[in-house]
Amino acid sequence: MNVAPIQFASISPASIMPEAGIGVASQNGPSFMQTLGVEVHQLDASLNQADQAARALAAGDSSMPVHDVMIAMESAHLKLQMAVEVRNRIVDAYQNLTNMQL
Repeated sequence: MNVAPIQFASISPASIMPEAGIGVASQNGPSFMQTLGVEVHQLDASLNQADQAARALAAGDSSMPVHDVMIAMESAHLKLQMAVEVRNRIVDAYQNLTNMQL
């Protein structure tokens, strides 16, 4: 009786499902890091704009209405809350992945 050895298939997950492969870049749009960078810069600009508006109001600049300052500050606050929540979700997902038993 002759027993043939088992031959392992050399199929990678990326060849089966390219969108699930690690290191496979999307050709349709910007990468996650580029999108994240743009959003962080927009958050920073929003915070700087609110800070400048508040400083102008505190300095007595009559061309800066109070309602514009409040809108800028609330907008910056909401964007910051969103960024913190996204960060919390990413950290939670990472912790879930690292705690998984294989």
